Amino acid sequence: MEDQVKSRAYAMWEADGRPEGQDQQYWFKAVAELAGAAAATIKPARKRSPRVKKAA
Repeated sequence: MEDQVKSRAYAMWEADGRPEGQDQQYWFKAVAELAGAAAATIKPARKRSPRVKKAA
């Protein structure tokens, strides 16, 4: 994951004209972006139907 963050942060930094002194800003932007993309792939838990007792 660290390599993905590093690559994404570098790409964003280059796209913005390589501003100096903002390395942490781009790092956290990349982390947020990648975490958001990962969270979008998680399926929500399905609801269980209530158990019905069988007659004896």
